[in-house]
Amino acid sequence: MEIIKGLVVPADWDGDGNVTSLAIATGDEQEYLIENHRQVANLWNLLRQEVVALGSIKCRQEHKIIKVAKIRSGTLNNF
Repeated sequence: MEIIKGLVVPADWDGDGNVTSLAIATGDEQEYLIENHRQVANLWNLLRQEVVALGSIKCRQEHKIIKVAKIRSGTLNNF
């Protein structure tokens, strides 16, 4: 398990402009697609907020993907 800190941002949209997936954009300009974004409670409420996330990270082609086990709004101090 790894910890990352960043902003929850939209990662993909449908044809009507609705957000369909989310990612965490970190301060070092990395973006981690959230694999289980539909299963994480209150994740959509954290859109455009700074978060700290604990999860397993894997790389698939050019993308980094995180399967979130735990996520909190704010800084590491709140984790």
